[in-house]
Amino acid sequence: MKLFFNGLLPIGIAMSLLFASCAKEATTEIIPADEVAAKDTVFTMKNNINKVVLVELVNEVRANGCNCGGVEMTPVGPVTWNLKLEQAAYLHAQEMSDSAYFSHTGRNGSNAGQRITNVGYRWAAYGENLALGVMNEQQVMAGWLNSPTHCRV
Repeated sequence: MKLFFNGLLPIGIAMSLLFASCAKEATTEIIPADEVAAKDTVFTMKNNINKVVLVELVNEVRANGCNCGGVEMTPVGPVTWNLKLEQAAYLHAQEMSDSAYFSHTGRNGSNAGQRITNVGYRWAAYGENLALGVMNEQQVMAGWLNSPTHCRV
């Protein structure tokens, strides 16, 4: 059952791994596990979103700051798209779609930190937001910003 690839789930995960929306402080630092080599996989990611538009929307919020459930978040610097993070998000989204589930935890018990390490991205802190359904970039951002916990990630 292909529940997730008709929407923006892969991009939601990738973007959340890429940035902290408008956080005034760093997210909780988590020390990654030993780096694990990603499988040598060749595949085509079919993200039906406009990455330029989504990054522009994210950076607009970051530049202006925002209010996350009553917590004022000061402006922070811009972010850029990262293909390794997109790959980690895409692979998790594909797994969720193939197995018809929706969770921050992979079927093998993995978390986002383990998944991004597995694609070779070196990180100090991460956050993960998921989006489900057929949405455009503006709707994804509105959903994240209207959820205090997701807004702060």
